[in-house]
Parts: sequence; structure tokens; C-alpha cells
Amino acid sequence: MSTINLEYTDVFDEKKVKSLVFSKHLINSSFKEESLFALLVDGKSMQPVINHKAVIVADLSNKELEDEKIYLLYYGNKMWVKKYSLKNKNFYSINPDFSHLVYKEDEVHIVAKVLITFTNL
Repeated sequence: MSTINLEYTDVFDEKKVKSLVFSKHLINSSFKEESLFALLVDGKSMQPVINHKAVIVADLSNKELEDEKIYLLYYGNKMWVKKYSLKNKNFYSINPDFSHLVYKEDEVHIVAKVLITFTNL
């Protein structure tokens, strides 16, 4: 089995560096392995798809916008994880409690496409 091993910093656990090891076959879209990175999510705006403290894997080489896909964005000196709407040309939160977090396509810098999420239960 071919695996990917990525490190990320767990800011909720004394900033410990942790490893995420998973099968390449879990990713259902094309990617460049050397452009993958893991990131720990802080927030609930993308629940129930991406939970608070979930680890996401994103691809820095993939910034092509696709309808209803999830992206890592840079906006207002912060990083955000949001879903893209081709119809509205914006990025939005899935959780209705955070419906005010909507960003226009031309207001953000697209950092990476989110490929998969891992949640500790």
C-alpha cells in the first residue's frame, strides 16, 4: 500500500508536531504529492463536513476553482476554509451559524484546494 506522511502542528496540544499517515488511495482527485500539506482546523464554520480540530490535507498546486469544492483561502490576514459557489462567485461557510462568513472570489487569495479531512472522534 502506498502511503503519504505529512506533519502538522497541533496548536491545541502544546504546539506538538504530529504526523498524519494515510493511503494515497483515499484522495479521489488528482494531486501533486510534493505540494500536499496538512493543517489543523480551528473553528466550526464548515461543520458538519469539516469539524473543529479536524486535520485537512490540501494541495498547493491545485487552485483551479470548481463548483462546490472546498478551498483554503487567505483573507483579512487570516486563513479560511470555505466552499466555493460558481453561481455566486463566492466562498461560503457550510454551517448556518456562520452564514455571515462569505467572501467574494475577487477579494481572496486562493492558497490550496482541500482534498480530504480527518476528524478525531
